[in-house]
Formats: sequence, C-alpha cells, structure tokens
Amino acid sequence: MRALPQWCVTPATSEDKAPRDAKGAPQIHASSTNPATWADFETACRVAVERKWLIGFVFTASDPFACIDLDVKDDTTTEQLERYRSILETFDSYTEGSRSGKGAHVLLKANIGKGFKRDGVEVYSQERFLICTGNVWRDRPIADRQELLANMVSQLRPEGYSALPLPDQPQKEDDNAIIERAMNAANGEKFASLSRGEWKERYGSQSEADLAFMSMLAFYSPSNEQCRRIFRMTELAKREKAMKDDRYLNLTLDKIRSRQADENRNVEAQRASFKAFGEGLTTAVAALPPSMDAKEMHRALVYIAAEKPMVVLRENLAVQLPPAGMGALLKHNTTTILSEDGESEASTFGLWQSSERRMVAYTLTFDPSAGEFCNSEDGRWALNLWKPRPHSAPANWQQQIQLFIEHVTYLIPDEAERNRFLDWLAHIEQQPGVLPHNHYLMIATQQGVGRNWLAALLAHIWSGHVAMDFDLKSSLSNGFNGQLSRKLLAVVDEINEGGAGERWQHSEKLKSMVTASHRFINVKYGLQHTEKNCCRWLLFSNYETALPLTADDRRWNVIRNPSEPKGDDGYYRRLYGKLYPVPDAMFIASVRQFLHSRPIAGFNPGARATMNMAKEAVVANSMTPEDENATALVDTCPRDLITAEHLFEVVFGVDPSSMISDASRRWKLLGPIARKAGIEPMPKPFNMFGRPKVKVWVLRNPQRWRGANAQAVEQELCRPN
Repeated sequence: MRALPQWCVTPATSEDKAPRDAKGAPQIHASSTNPATWADFETACRVAVERKWLIGFVFTASDPFACIDLDVKDDTTTEQLERYRSILETFDSYTEGSRSGKGAHVLLKANIGKGFKRDGVEVYSQERFLICTGNVWRDRPIADRQELLANMVSQLRPEGYSALPLPDQPQKEDDNAIIERAMNAANGEKFASLSRGEWKERYGSQSEADLAFMSMLAFYSPSNEQCRRIFRMTELAKREKAMKDDRYLNLTLDKIRSRQADENRNVEAQRASFKAFGEGLTTAVAALPPSMDAKEMHRALVYIAAEKPMVVLRENLAVQLPPAGMGALLKHNTTTILSEDGESEASTFGLWQSSERRMVAYTLTFDPSAGEFCNSEDGRWALNLWKPRPHSAPANWQQQIQLFIEHVTYLIPDEAERNRFLDWLAHIEQQPGVLPHNHYLMIATQQGVGRNWLAALLAHIWSGHVAMDFDLKSSLSNGFNGQLSRKLLAVVDEINEGGAGERWQHSEKLKSMVTASHRFINVKYGLQHTEKNCCRWLLFSNYETALPLTADDRRWNVIRNPSEPKGDDGYYRRLYGKLYPVPDAMFIASVRQFLHSRPIAGFNPGARATMNMAKEAVVANSMTPEDENATALVDTCPRDLITAEHLFEVVFGVDPSSMISDASRRWKLLGPIARKAGIEPMPKPFNMFGRPKVKVWVLRNPQRWRGANAQAVEQELCRPN
C-alpha cells in the first residue's frame, strides 16, 4: 500500500475525520474519487508530522486491497464481539486498531465491488478513505483472501441485494479483424479447432472448452456483445443454453472479466511496486523516527540554507523537511543541560540548529562524478543527492543471468542492435555521470511481450535512480519535472505523440530535455535546484507514430520488438516471479554484475543514433499533411522567397486573414513545420508593397538572401513563374 499514491492526511478528531489533500493547504479537502487530491506515502507522512495529524489510504477499484472494518461501541454485545474475534482468526491478515482503540481494521487483498455495512461489520474495497493508526494488532503480511471474503460477503449482503449487470464496452474492431488476429496468434490452431467444435481431446467438458474459447475472444475484444456474437458463429454454440438467451454466456464472461480485473489489479500493484523501487521509496521511510544524540545529529543532518530552507537526512536523502517539520519528527530527542540551577532537558534538534558546527550547504544538486559535497552549476556549495549503491555479486552470477539474456534476446532479435543496447545499459552502470547522445524507443504492435519487466528489472538494479512510468506529455505541457530528480533512467510507457500538426509542438522541448547538460528541477513542493543531467530515456510504444522524428535525427535509436508474447503464461510467471512480490536479490545483483563487468571500450557515448527499418517507419509516420505541403512547396515554387501569409495559406490550406478559430495556434506551429522542410525566416521584416513589417521566409539559397535589401526581396516575390 505504501507504494501506491493513494494517501491523504486528516485531523482525525471526533469532530473532523475528513481527508485533506497532503499537497495543499490544511483546509483543502480530498475526495475518495479524485486522484488529483491524493499523494504518495512519503509526502503524506511528512505533512502529517508537520501538522500533527494522521494519514489515511484511499481504496479504489483498481488497487488490490480491501478492508474489514469492525466497529466496537459501548453497547456492542458479547455475541458480536465473539463474531469479531472469529473474523480476526479466520482472515489472519494484517490488522490494526481503530482510532478509539476498540475497533479493528483488517487489511486484505480482495475486491468486492460496492461496499456495505451490517451489524457493525463494514467491508469495502473502493471509494473509501481509511484512517491508518499504525496501532498494529496482528503483525502479518496483507493476505490474499478473495475467496474467503467473497464467501463472507455473500452471507452478509443485505437481503434483496442484486449485483450490477455484466458491464459492456464498445467494440474497437470488426468481427473479421478479431477472428483474424486470433487465428494468426501463437495459439491460433487451438482457436480454430475449438471453433469447429473439436474439444474432447483437450478438455473434460464442453463448458471448459467454452470458457477457454471465450477467454481468447475476451482477450482481443472488450465488448461482451461482440464476444457473444462471434461465439455463436462457431460449432460450440450449437447447444441450446448458448443460443436461447445470454444467461449462460454471461456467466462465462463474468468469470473471465473477473479474472481479467484481478489480473489488472495485480499488474497495477506490480507497477506501483516497481515504480517505488525506481524512486527508492521502499526504504525511504523508517518505521520509527530516528533517535540521535547531539553528536549523531551533527553527523546525520545537513541544513540547506536556500530560499526555502530544508533539513536533509544524509543517510536517507529522500527525507527532506523544512526545519519545523524535521524538528517535529525529532522532538523526542533531548539533551541534558547542566547549569548552576541544576539539570534541565533541552531539544537536541534545537541545540543542533543553533550550533556553529552543523553542516551547511546552500542548495542541492545531483552529479555522479562528484563527491557528497560539491559546487553546483551556479557555484554554490551543494549537497550532492548522488549516493553510490553498494554492490556484491554472487559467485554463480553468470548462471543466474540466463533468464535475463534469454528475454533480451527475444525482445531484440537482431544481434548487432542487441549488443548496442546492452552496451548502452552497461554504460549507465559503469559511467553514470556521462550522458550519451542517444536514447531508445521500442515499438511492439501489442502489449504483453515483457518490455515492462525489463524496465522493472532496471528499476531494481538502480533503485532510487529510475523514473518509472514518467508522464512525458504532462511534463512537456506543465514544466514540472520533479520525478526526474536524481534519475539515471526515465521509462515512458505507451507513448504516442502522433496526430495532426501539433505533434511537433513540444519537439524542441523534448530535444532540450534529453540533451541539456544540466536540468533545473521544478517541483510543485520542495526545494527547486539545478542538477547535472545524467538521465537516459527508454520509451515504449505500440505505434509507429510514437515520436515526431526527422530523417536527420541523431538522438533516438528505434527497435522493433516481437508482436507476439514469448511462450505461454508460465514463461512470464517465471519472469515476474524474479521481481514480485519478493525481489530475487541474487538475480538482480547478478544482472548488475553482468552490466558492471561488460567490456564497453568500443561504446561511443557521443555517437549518433543508427538508422534502421524501424526508425525509417517512425520517420515516415512523422510526416503530417502540413509537413508534406511545406516540402512540396520547396520542390515546386519557382521563387526563392515567400511571404509569411502565403506560406501559412500553402501549409494549412486556409487564408490567415479569414476568421479561423485556431489561427493563433497555427501561427505558432508554422515555424517548426517550415524549418523541418528547410524553410528559414528572414532576419527582419521589410517595408514593401505599401505595408510596414512584411515577414518573409526563404525557401532555398539562404546565404544569397540573408543580407538582401527590401527592393531585391520585393522583386523576387513578384518574379513571374
């Protein structure tokens, strides 16, 4: 639960138990249905300490958790208490006491849909806020109790309760496309034989065969109506119960969709766990505030004397609090002071604050090539957020890495491309402070081939220095890039920046983001500072329109991954079993040793990205109609010059003087589109045609026209074809 960004804070008084947004002012209420009002666990803990409040968790339909809330009051009967005791014993999962100290919260892995309350027992798994006390009654892992809870819920649901009808979604492809995809898949022969009614050699009953066939349909189509329709085209549907109404097929689909929902929740929990490892959050928060004497405090704390003063814990650089917040965290530490009046107790943190021996820096930075304290780019003395992670490889590391090698070989079949990519990864491990000039985009036509497993493994190897699931599009739009602080690698999933002319709107920002020598870290909350840019980029997409690239691009290597998963589910269970729910430390250390010891003398970090067929396809898909119009203009216009108004009309196909609603946006896009076609603006506007400040663009021969006067420019613009 700590790994999920579903935390709020609350005063937790008898008069006020409402959740508050940990990122906002104390009066800003949070909502159990609005993720924008939630925060990560670390932020919630920090704010709760500062305000002397409690934290709480928001349950959603997409996370794997549920709660049994047992309410004990003064009039609770002995019979009810016995029932509560039985629930605690039966579910045997992590349990903590409620705020009153009488009731209990039993946390589980389960989903029951809409919650309910009956006879003092409340059960919920979505759209609820739970105040967490930390008063542990049963110190157990949160257990998977789906079947057990479903059974209890079926007995306790209020009479007359009826489940919602099977939800449906619109179809995305026509029936023939779904059938063709299923027939051409790795299990296509099985799909074909079942559609012919040939099931007896594979299954003990036709109902099992129906379930298997419908599962394949449901994999490709979100529409239950489409699944039922295609099913009824097959020999399996000849039975009366499959044809007379939807009841039998809906029961089958309900099992499948429930299983898919469980799998999706598990995937989301995995992703949250992997993201937490990438951010280093798995060790970011201690179970108890640290106890330190004055000497230890001088060694452990650094005061950042910036415009927004902060105190940083050296052993855990993720703990950065304002002086008041750190003082509240460490208030239990006191020092005995001797005076003429006798002994008295003083705040150890207060003594540290006033001490001339405390360590002071004036900003933060990140530079793997420097020591713990160094000069920032602007010359200020800085605390370096880079901390090398210890590494010890097992003796049999070469045997341990075989699963990693097998999967990378599957993802990147071409040996030359694979070796370049492995060198690129090894360069991160061996020279983290040297930013290469090229990055990677991987394209697969469908999800599920295992690219995210590779990213998750890297997040474990460089824990704390990987930005998993980085929202590139939002960062380009709003400028907030706090997740990139301290990162050696950023992973962007499901990117597709294709579309109309606006696909190039952020292209210059992206170039700067991936190539700048330093990055100003602009966080919503916390200390803004400048870091050395050491962040490599690994992008995943299912589309050849993933990025706007030109033929002369030198930054992005493109790899085409396989279009079908490797092997069966057992292969992927074996893969993910290495990382979740408990990471295999020896496997992770072995892969790190492989990267640590790989010879990379031939790797050139300044090399241009290679051009291959996969990249050529991305470049081809990056040409918008507006790009094509600009390119055609350069090829066909007999004159070297063109006015800005005429260029606008040719590129967008509309007169700029006409009343078009998005004229301002199109004028902003005109420059990037023109420059991609080699069209350059004249250095200054001209007074001609009886008008002042006419803007002119050069289609070709820019050296010839750079110093031309207004008369020569006007003559060229008026030159006949």
